[in-house]
Amino acid sequence: MRFGVNNIQDAPLAEVIQRWQACDRAGLHVVGLPDSPIARELHVYMTLCALRTSRIAVLSAVTNPITRDPTITASALVTLSELAPGRIRIGIATGDSAAWGIGLRPARLDRLREYVLAVQGLLRGETVDYLGRTLRPSWNHWQPPTEIPIYIACAGPRALRLAAEVADGAIIAYGSMTGETIAETLAGREDLEIWWQTSVTFGTSVEDAMSRSLGVNPAWISMGSWEGKDVPIELREPLQELTRDIYDLGAVYKTRNRGELLVERARALGVYDWLVSRAPRLWGTDEDIVRRLRELGSEGMTNWLFYGGSFYDETERLVDLLGAELSAGIT
Repeated sequence: MRFGVNNIQDAPLAEVIQRWQACDRAGLHVVGLPDSPIARELHVYMTLCALRTSRIAVLSAVTNPITRDPTITASALVTLSELAPGRIRIGIATGDSAAWGIGLRPARLDRLREYVLAVQGLLRGETVDYLGRTLRPSWNHWQPPTEIPIYIACAGPRALRLAAEVADGAIIAYGSMTGETIAETLAGREDLEIWWQTSVTFGTSVEDAMSRSLGVNPAWISMGSWEGKDVPIELREPLQELTRDIYDLGAVYKTRNRGELLVERARALGVYDWLVSRAPRLWGTDEDIVRRLRELGSEGMTNWLFYGGSFYDETERLVDLLGAELSAGIT
């Protein structure tokens, strides 16, 4: 199995560097850095992370086509690749808090497609057309191509279909789609590298941890289209009510007991049981978590990107646990 942690840059710089280095020492495979108003500047932090670690892959998790021109992204990737050859990854989506956090709307999927194709072309040294402009890679003393894997973050089948068409992999928000929908969408693209994104909640028991986490992010289910998400019609309005504050940066990222609030709200709205049925069930003691990870791995779900930082306080414990399991040869 392969593990990564999506580290929100929500602490003093020295502490953030220690988090990255702990992931590196533990043998994790990737560290994710968000592109968001809640965090520090993405490419500066990717550079620092690449310089202060030695083996772990550094992933933008995730950037977007709204706030960054493809020439800027491609230039940053070429430079980062020179700093850390073979360790740079780009995760991208239509734009979550990076867009609405500054009053902009997310991109449409057709624009995301054009953006990904433009970045790929520039990294190959090609002249590309993008939104009516002609873009050329003009970096001095550079020999193309620069090989950078691109992963599209997905919370529905349309984005997943796009990933299968133009990307190297997908980062799937666990619980946003059923396994059947995912399998049908990926038919013919079994080589697509899938990373499952979710959270882990520790507790004295499974029940204790479940009182503080739904196990899935309901925002990814209720956001955008309902197409292909297999959400019963009678639950759609309650799910939107549950996540009515998803465009409030303070509520989402700075509320320390947000997990508990969502559990209470979901119970009151009658959507708790359905949401729990969509969760990967990564709740409980260290032993509970390891047992469940082994079960998921045996089902073919081998790549996991976990949330870390912000209102998830036990990232250090998670990194230690994952590192121990990797050392023990988890399969």
